Amino acid sequence: MTTPDPSSEVHLRRNRFDFCPWLFSAEAGEIEKEEQSRYQSMLAGSYGVSVGGNCYLSPAACIAGSPGDSLRMGRDCFVAGGSLVTGNVFLGDNCTVNSHSSLRGKIRGGNGVRIGAYACIMGFNHGFDRIDIPVYEQPHTARGIAFGDDVWVGSHVCVIDGVTVGDHAILAAGAVVTKDVPDYAIVGGNPAKILRMRNEPAP
Repeated sequence: MTTPDPSSEVHLRRNRFDFCPWLFSAEAGEIEKEEQSRYQSMLAGSYGVSVGGNCYLSPAACIAGSPGDSLRMGRDCFVAGGSLVTGNVFLGDNCTVNSHSSLRGKIRGGNGVRIGAYACIMGFNHGFDRIDIPVYEQPHTARGIAFGDDVWVGSHVCVIDGVTVGDHAILAAGAVVTKDVPDYAIVGGNPAKILRMRNEPAP
């Protein structure tokens, strides 16, 4: 893709879609839609990326992997600019990855998973059992992270490898999630704890 003149209207529109990608389906013109289609085809050929209809993958994001071990998303999804998506990431329909989020390793999500800006979701970890060799020389572990349907991941949330987040859960901004989260729970803090249950009357 050619780099437009930064003072041009085309550049302004592209920058708008990169960081407000939910506007793409309503505001993009035919040329911009064709460019996005070509970009998705390039990602499919290079890394095996597969997405459903009406999706926007920002060229200002880093989306990489290997065929069979890369990003897959359903319909009506987007990945905003500044995000890093690598490894085996599968998300359903109506999922969003907002700007500057990191999704790495083995990650599975249902429908309606909304990931806030600067979230860090790591579906792998460094081994560190041995103390006679540096951590970076020890093998990685990868249990994976799973999200149910209708999950809201707030900005600056960190989710650790091995965690399962239930349906309709909310991870409050800044939470460090080290343990499984049940359905309908709102969790927050470091380490994250249940603040209340959405399916119970609020105090």
